Amino acid sequence: MLLWFGKDGKATAGNWPQLVKFLDAGFDIVTFDFRGLGETRMPYKAVSEDDPSLAQLDFDHAYVNPISGVLADYVYNSLLTGRPYFLQMIEDAEITARFCRTELHATDLVLTSDREDYILADAIATTLPGIKLLPQPGDKLIRWSDFVEQGRELWPIQYLLPGGAFIH
Repeated sequence: MLLWFGKDGKATAGNWPQLVKFLDAGFDIVTFDFRGLGETRMPYKAVSEDDPSLAQLDFDHAYVNPISGVLADYVYNSLLTGRPYFLQMIEDAEITARFCRTELHATDLVLTSDREDYILADAIATTLPGIKLLPQPGDKLIRWSDFVEQGRELWPIQYLLPGGAFIH
């Protein structure tokens, strides 16, 4: 059984060309949303004096904006409560895996994602026993240390993890 997720959560019609290859290869696919993404997104758009360009963005891009988007607020609050959002996403994958094992009687679980979320897929497969990472051709694992070394000011906010730049 293949666990699949994308940058916005579970698969949509736009992901079908990628997913049909897995179906043709014989996989059953379970796709899921992480808390705060996909169908569980908070249905409002932030307005910020710090980032006037935010008002010009469409809902999807404004929501995940790392400077002042709604997801950024959720991520920062998760850090304040001591439950980093990155670790919550790993926990969401664990809950999905448990569901697949108990309700769908899956024995072998593999995980993959779209290219933008390969860093999270690797973290899930490394952290959770019994889930193997299914690499895809051309996927390059980007780590927090890469963001720091590149001096990037913008990055996927959901990957913010204190000390993450030191994890190798």
